[in-house]
Amino acid sequence: MNQNEKTNSMVFEREDVFTAQKYLRNLACGRNPLDGQDLPEGGVLADEMLRRALHLSADLLDAWLDNGGFNRRQPSRTRPFELSADEREKIAISKDGIGITTLAANINQVLPYDMQRVPFTAISNWLVNIGALTWEEQEDGTRQRLATELGEEMGVKVSERRSVDGRKYKQNRYSAKAQRFIIDNLDGIMEFRAAEKESAAK
Repeated sequence: MNQNEKTNSMVFEREDVFTAQKYLRNLACGRNPLDGQDLPEGGVLADEMLRRALHLSADLLDAWLDNGGFNRRQPSRTRPFELSADEREKIAISKDGIGITTLAANINQVLPYDMQRVPFTAISNWLVNIGALTWEEQEDGTRQRLATELGEEMGVKVSERRSVDGRKYKQNRYSAKAQRFIIDNLDGIMEFRAAEKESAAK
């Protein structure tokens, strides 16, 4: 955990939070967090309320990790988007096809707390711009961005899925190849997004 001198806010590192979560979970389960061995029965950890509090604390840190972190003050996210090759390698790539929102979440998870996020809409709009996706009208009258022939060559596959109410719908699934292509072109995606926002403001 570090102190941000400009904003006077506390900045939490993911590695520190992960370690704290692991230690708390082990203690709540009656294990020594350093070696994983069972702790002797009795003592302070025999108190059920304390163990519940430890589990709750670990759950909160789980939520921190899942949601991309937090700070005591909401970051302004004004830092321009910029990722090195090494930082891009930290982005999780799934061997199975994933949706665009999951892909965007995987990208945003590695970004510094104050850096501009990559919305899934920015990725989709850029893919439309290069001809990998196109707007198509569906049977229910809605319009949806679906993969073109070019998109399929890039590894974007259209699959038919069914909602909980039984309704059929189509969804783009991004293969590992497509995920890598998008990650490699994040600079262009964010530049296109900035140009769109500038054009809309005029």
